[in-house]
Amino acid sequence: MYCFLHTILKRQAMVCFFLLSLLCGGRGIGFADSFENSFQTLALASEDLTENNESHVFRTEGGGSSKNYHKALDKLIGGFEETGRVKIQPQRYPKIAIKLETRLAPGLQVSPKLVDALLEILRLRGFQKSQIVLVDYDRRTLERAGFVDGTSAELSYKGHRVFSFTAQEYRKPDWFHDSPMPPAVHDRASYFLRYPTDAAKRAEEERKSYLPTILFLDDFNWINLAVAMDDSNLGLDGASANLSLGAINNSTRFIQKPTIAPAAVAEILAIPEIWEKRIFSLVDLARFQFAGGQSFDAEFIGKSSSLVLGENPFCVDYVTWVELSKIRKISEFAHRSRKNALLFKYAQELGLGPVFSVRVHDL
Repeated sequence: MYCFLHTILKRQAMVCFFLLSLLCGGRGIGFADSFENSFQTLALASEDLTENNESHVFRTEGGGSSKNYHKALDKLIGGFEETGRVKIQPQRYPKIAIKLETRLAPGLQVSPKLVDALLEILRLRGFQKSQIVLVDYDRRTLERAGFVDGTSAELSYKGHRVFSFTAQEYRKPDWFHDSPMPPAVHDRASYFLRYPTDAAKRAEEERKSYLPTILFLDDFNWINLAVAMDDSNLGLDGASANLSLGAINNSTRFIQKPTIAPAAVAEILAIPEIWEKRIFSLVDLARFQFAGGQSFDAEFIGKSSSLVLGENPFCVDYVTWVELSKIRKISEFAHRSRKNALLFKYAQELGLGPVFSVRVHDL
């Protein structure tokens, strides 16, 4: 079977070795470091512009209305294209899948106004509706977020097809993330119901986290639209988690584990068929949750006019972390240190970009 599992075997081994070294003598997500100041203090890998956007993150003010989102995206995408010397055009990207974040809708979700502005910008760049699809894990949350009409058999949003990863047709047996971590209790129960007399099959399936086929189709590249939420295990549930744990069928087996959750995020995004086809990730901070993560809690909702965009989702999260840290400090919550966050250490260990040397452009 030809699939990505063989390709990322070495990367998984690197994460396992790094994990062991941390457990033996390193530190996990810590709370003792002094509060990190804002973007100007981030280290620079080089003053010269690179030939891509790997270490560059772009931030601007916007949101609230489709018009404001459109202006903000024009700035962000313009800076992204100029710095990376790349144009977002149909000739370069024949098809685009836009990964949404609707898991906690309607309390915390990607704004339809942001999506509308992005779709209009892509239209002005020459994309047809048939070339752009919207995707997320669950049809029910897409309905709650306003991207799907619950009465319609065919999923669509303003002429664009919408895919739900829970639909069986978008999952193929060859595309999965393999992990020795045991499943969650309810997952194990479901495997027992499906294979009551086949213990070997249950053991095999328990290791697999299935990924949506659309992420691996040759002619699709992806744009990742996320929101930000504090998470005691990941440190930050944002851009990098949205396209990894937010796309698999059994994320609960990882999210409650402070060392395994960030490792799973890094390993899934390290799959070449996903990592090499990214266009950009964007976190909208119009609404974010700065405490009580993994489930929605309106008591801890913060608001900002900032949008953060970059090619590398880990770098976007590294910058977004600062915004949550400010509110956590004001609200007298424990400080979470970016420098000790396993999410970023694993990403750097796997060669997923210069996470700790981000160059921020305020536009």
